[in-house]
Amino acid sequence: TVNPKHPRFGSGLDAAPPPVRPVAQGGSWLDLETGGGQTNLAAALSREGVVLDGIETTGSTLKVQIRNDRYAIAAQAVGRAARVLSRLAPPGIERFDIRLAANGMPLTSVVLRRKDLEELEFHPVAPDLLRSRTWVMDAPAGLPPLDGRYPALSYGVEPYLVPSLFDPASPLRVDVGIALRGRYEPLPGLVFSGVIQQKLAGNIGDAARVSDSVLPHVRSDGSRYFSGSGPSLPELTAAYYFRPGKDLSARLTVGYLERMFGGLSVEVLWKPQNSRLALGAEVNWVKQRDFDGVFGFQDYDIATGHVSAYYEFGKGYLGQLDVGRYLAGDYGATLTLAREFDNGWRIGAYATVTDVSAADFGEGSFDKGILLTIPLDWATGRPSKTKISTVIRPVQRDGGARLHVSGRLYEVIRENQATELDATWGRFWR
Repeated sequence: TVNPKHPRFGSGLDAAPPPVRPVAQGGSWLDLETGGGQTNLAAALSREGVVLDGIETTGSTLKVQIRNDRYAIAAQAVGRAARVLSRLAPPGIERFDIRLAANGMPLTSVVLRRKDLEELEFHPVAPDLLRSRTWVMDAPAGLPPLDGRYPALSYGVEPYLVPSLFDPASPLRVDVGIALRGRYEPLPGLVFSGVIQQKLAGNIGDAARVSDSVLPHVRSDGSRYFSGSGPSLPELTAAYYFRPGKDLSARLTVGYLERMFGGLSVEVLWKPQNSRLALGAEVNWVKQRDFDGVFGFQDYDIATGHVSAYYEFGKGYLGQLDVGRYLAGDYGATLTLAREFDNGWRIGAYATVTDVSAADFGEGSFDKGILLTIPLDWATGRPSKTKISTVIRPVQRDGGARLHVSGRLYEVIRENQATELDATWGRFWR
């Protein structure tokens, strides 16, 4: 039953999409030049799991900037938005320019003709015909924000589970508890976010192994960060996402970046719409946090960073090469190979080799592991962007250790671009 090649629930348990409304049928059309009309459009899109960020009408073209909050495949979000627009946009609108955005950044512009939606809704090869008549390109500058869209606040309470594997004294350790997550967006691209955790039960902090590493203890003392019983703050950051130029995206993040380190992280990514290749660079200055996981820091700080190359080989195979400086001050490279299945499963492996000798690295000789990602919608059949990811490694040492930063650009950019839309375009009509 756990076969990553097949969907758990067949075609899924999605609610049916709204039907396309041909202009010739008539009906009540919204006046999108007024705030009330835009509010009603935003409400209709929200029912389909799509957030309306901005809107603008130019001649016979209606431009909308949307954020996909529900669907693992962006093509499905575009299709839902297009159907809603066909039902509510005034008859004079002949084209829809639907711009996919993430973290306030406009990423991809999908331009299609209204009459093609009407003609092809029930055609036996509708996906292929519609895609051949649709323009997909890099999104221009963002549209004017919808009135009332910013500032935006969201929060929620959820259970959490943190596993720890392969401790010789206890091969499986687990912490469970309650987490409060919050996100505040005062402006497009500016995101304040944080997580507060309260452990209810667990034994990760009980690990009795004392690190014998000759390198700075950037990871080998990891169990000590789980030894407390009070609230902890694994992440509290301010991030700014923006597009500095065509095919370029950038991120600036400052704060408590992860459970063990806080500081500043800057990333730039070059990823054209139809390119299998992407190139990125990340530079960080970080300081090691206190073991209580609240606000204090230890004396250790370091500048770290990597240049990265990403490549899509086709048929779901992905490669990534990162070269640079790691948290313990060692220099080297990490090679990652993975396969991503059509239903969202991803299975891969990585290996890191640095200038730290096998003797200095200690048990395991070098860092390596297996990567596993399972999408929640595969397990439940309900549309969701949530994914459960884990790294299975035989031992966690200090050599080859890399910083963990939320919001890294490549996956967010890739899933909203032409290469991914083309591969999954059949979902447009779902």
